[in-house]
Amino acid sequence: MKSATTGRVKRTLIALLLMFVISFASVFAETESQTESAGDTARTDVTAETGDTGQAAETQQNVPAAAEQTPAPVAAEQAPAPVIAEQAPVPAPNTRIIRKGRYYYYRYTNGKIRKKAGFVTVDGYRYYIRKGGKITTGKAFKIKKKYYRANKYGVIMTGVYSWKGKLYYSSAAGVQKTKAGFVNWNGNSYYVKKGGKLAVNEGFSVNNIPYGADWTGCATMLEIPDGDGSPVVQVAKAQVGIMTGKTYWVWYFKTKFKNTDRTPWCGAFVAWCYNAAGQYDRITVATKFGNLGYVPSYSRYADSYGKWINRADAKGGDIIIFGRNTHVGLVEGITGEYIITIEGNAGPTAVIGSGKPGAVVRNVYRIDSKKIKGIIRPD
Repeated sequence: MKSATTGRVKRTLIALLLMFVISFASVFAETESQTESAGDTARTDVTAETGDTGQAAETQQNVPAAAEQTPAPVAAEQAPAPVIAEQAPVPAPNTRIIRKGRYYYYRYTNGKIRKKAGFVTVDGYRYYIRKGGKITTGKAFKIKKKYYRANKYGVIMTGVYSWKGKLYYSSAAGVQKTKAGFVNWNGNSYYVKKGGKLAVNEGFSVNNIPYGADWTGCATMLEIPDGDGSPVVQVAKAQVGIMTGKTYWVWYFKTKFKNTDRTPWCGAFVAWCYNAAGQYDRITVATKFGNLGYVPSYSRYADSYGKWINRADAKGGDIIIFGRNTHVGLVEGITGEYIITIEGNAGPTAVIGSGKPGAVVRNVYRIDSKKIKGIIRPD
């Protein structure tokens, strides 16, 4: 009797276990079926997005992602410097510009690759196609005596942009400006120096009017100092624009003047201004170290008599020395972070080898400029 009861219990337990296994298998099969169905739906969605030809997928792979918008440079205290050429602009995905391997190409609407050389514009971006079909990328190039620069995506740069750490400007058509002069872009003024680089974080003078360019290249006109009441500066101001050093050279050296770029008359100009202002006795002690037409004479005087002063304390009538005693001029005054000077035998025509004489010009330098050796204040 006990044995029969034990057998019924075992059979009951086995039946219950079998029912649990069958139930679990059914649930598992249903879940797997739903998963496969979801996978089929996802694959169907992808097919619908790419279309029959698959061109959309190809375009997404071959064309760089759209660029984030980058603010144009404005005043230095308000905005960052312009973005570098390697980062912007980046063309948005399109079906015309495609990439194959290392190179970009232009594709017609019929799918053929353009092989003829020339410019094309796609979505507002300009590209240059070389003969054979490759788009010019990552280099500066010249077409019909005009200069262009294309970034690594082939986009020809326009406006103000950075190239290898220097700022440049190109027109809306991508033509780089290489002649000296001002340009306007995004409501700001910039000054292009001869050769194409923008003036950046420096002072400069155009037609004897002082300007300063911040670290983004934005240029503003500076106020001309009043000279701090110095009679020497008032004399020097009246000489600005004179294109020969004859007056100053003949007065000091009492010899014939040769109007060439190799005649060093900057020191004679400083001495003449002090004399014309009735203050020549303030610098005559410097003649102990050589004539006043010789720049090192001024430096040796300052060394021996302790006449060097802090640049930030410079004022009208001080003497400014450049380089390794290679040039001398007069301080007109300080405006903001700039020292404004009046110099004889200076300006672009004073470059050795130009064959042209220097002039009396107004120049501008940052107070911390490496071109400046120091400032001297005579007795």
